[in-house]
Amino acid sequence: MKKIILLLSVLFSGITFAAQPLSGTYKNGSDSLKFEGNQIVFRVSGFGGLSSSQAGAGTYELINDFLLVHTGDYPGNKSTFQELPGSRADTCVVKVVGLSNYPVEGILVEPDNSSTKLPAGRVTGNDGKIYLANTSKMKNITVSGMGYNTITIDYDTGIDYLVKLADDEIIENKTVVFRLKEVDDETLSILLLTDDFNAGKKRDNELNKLERAARRSNRIDKRFKKEYEPYVRRVSTR
Repeated sequence: MKKIILLLSVLFSGITFAAQPLSGTYKNGSDSLKFEGNQIVFRVSGFGGLSSSQAGAGTYELINDFLLVHTGDYPGNKSTFQELPGSRADTCVVKVVGLSNYPVEGILVEPDNSSTKLPAGRVTGNDGKIYLANTSKMKNITVSGMGYNTITIDYDTGIDYLVKLADDEIIENKTVVFRLKEVDDETLSILLLTDDFNAGKKRDNELNKLERAARRSNRIDKRFKKEYEPYVRRVSTR
């Protein structure tokens, strides 16, 4: 009997087990994880000492204590831009606003750096505007800020731009890894390990390395509580 148990333990020791799929919505303040089938939409913040938030959506898989999210196109708000007639010769005016259409200060506006003669990146003032001169060789403009969705615009000569930045750093076409533990039937413990995971041939080893690195840096997880739809009593119309 002991030999059988020993044999089974050897056979199963190298096997990675997939956990049962999750369902429903889990929340921690404004952060959320929404599971539906093999899909997930998430918004998380405060990991790694950063106050900014990350959001993404895609398919997921559970491997031991790890939640891997293979992100695709994000269905929520993303940054957009509007082309406007140029107001100054050889100058591009970029105005940055938030989703509420108010100017956003402190946003970095960078032209492409393919030429040293191009103007350097600058930060928006309280009017949300930046003036980029000597634009004859400029090819694109990147607008970014902590806590906002970065956007890159292909520049057209003689055009100004109104950029509307969406909240959250949107993660698309990358694999995000969380450490996930079920505290109880209604609570998940989550820790963001990386937002750009490249598994390689030794996926499990790489996942364990990420967890060890998180432990060494004393990173703190967050607990998400499951939300339930409120019960609505049906009233008979008879």
